[in-house]
Amino acid sequence: MLSKLSTNSRRILALLILLALVAIVIAVTLLPVRTALVSYDESIADLEFRLRKYDALAQLQVPLKVRLESLTSKQASAEGLLKGESQAIAGANLQALFKQIVLQAGGRLESTQVLPGAASGVIDWIGIRAQFSGDIETLQRVLYSIEFNKPILFVDKIEVRTKRIRRSRRRNPPVAQSQVLSVSLEISGYRRNEESS
Repeated sequence: MLSKLSTNSRRILALLILLALVAIVIAVTLLPVRTALVSYDESIADLEFRLRKYDALAQLQVPLKVRLESLTSKQASAEGLLKGESQAIAGANLQALFKQIVLQAGGRLESTQVLPGAASGVIDWIGIRAQFSGDIETLQRVLYSIEFNKPILFVDKIEVRTKRIRRSRRRNPPVAQSQVLSVSLEISGYRRNEESS
């Protein structure tokens, strides 16, 4: 069949076969190279993005180290936390502190009871239940002292009742009444648990 083709036709057929072989060689060798180059370009773009991201994170390192040192120094000083080597001692210290607050406010402390403490990692919750009596100004001074006291204290529950006390005057027969408050509350604070750290 090839012998029946003219010389020009044979040349054209040979040229077409040559072009087909070149196309196959290009497809077999250059196409994988191009695919690899595209993959490398994507990988480079991804690595450049990660580098920018890590650079931004590295820029945050210095301010974060300063903040960490500040927090570490505050933690070491335990400012705002109750003092005491154990929960029981911290509870007793809280009772004494509250007694002092009530007496300075002009009230009368009737009872205090240490509540069971709770540990949460390196911090222990310490609470007391207390009852005192006094007038409205006494209550205001006690709450003010708790609010602005060091260590930091929290009023968890409060119940206020009024007591009416009748006092008779010797000269005047009418009976005068004065109002006294009976206040029950739970106060809590936190202490650093040295055994957990």
